[in-house]
Amino acid sequence: MNTSTHTSSLSVPPPEVAERIRKQPECRFLWAVLQEGLETYMKYATATDRRGKRLFNEAEDWLMQDDPTWLCSFVSICHILGLDPDYIRLGLRRWRAGIATQLLRQAA
Repeated sequence: MNTSTHTSSLSVPPPEVAERIRKQPECRFLWAVLQEGLETYMKYATATDRRGKRLFNEAEDWLMQDDPTWLCSFVSICHILGLDPDYIRLGLRRWRAGIATQLLRQAA
């Protein structure tokens, strides 16, 4: 599974999010924050160096926290943009499990 293929698809918001951005330009900033968090998570999911592991852990912590009180929290951004945070998290977990399986096969 190639992470660059998956992260490049994050640059274009889904149609319903694009419509929110069009109607509310401040949502463009929230989309950028979400995009950066997801790309960091995916880019460093298999990191072995200290910096990469730290960046992955920070992104994972941000994605998994359920703090609706902070404007730039993952769940707040998802709700403002009309996205389901649990659906995204499930997709990320499945994606990461697939990466782990691929790495195990390559090592064998």
